[in-house]
Amino acid sequence: MEAITQTQNAELANCILEDAYVQGYTDAMRKIRERNRERREQRERKRYFIKQRLYGLATLAFTILAVRFLDGDATIALFTIPLGISLLLSKQMLIVNQYYWEHEDEAEF
Repeated sequence: MEAITQTQNAELANCILEDAYVQGYTDAMRKIRERNRERREQRERKRYFIKQRLYGLATLAFTILAVRFLDGDATIALFTIPLGISLLLSKQMLIVNQYYWEHEDEAEF
């Protein structure tokens, strides 16, 4: 009789240990997935702002080329220089693309 209760206690202890192991494993996997998701979002955000700054540089380069081709008529610069500078220096999301629509609630106006 006493041997049966010891066996049952041992089985119960093993079940508890297995459950604790499974819970610990699933918790660790959840944390890894969360960390990977956060890193992916940071990478996407950095890529978005790098693209925005490149668009700003392209706008300024276009301005320089346009003024040269238009024989010094810098009227276009009245619009493109502020646009290019704001694209370069802004920390707000100014380019509307797929990333913008996915993170629209984070965009500051």
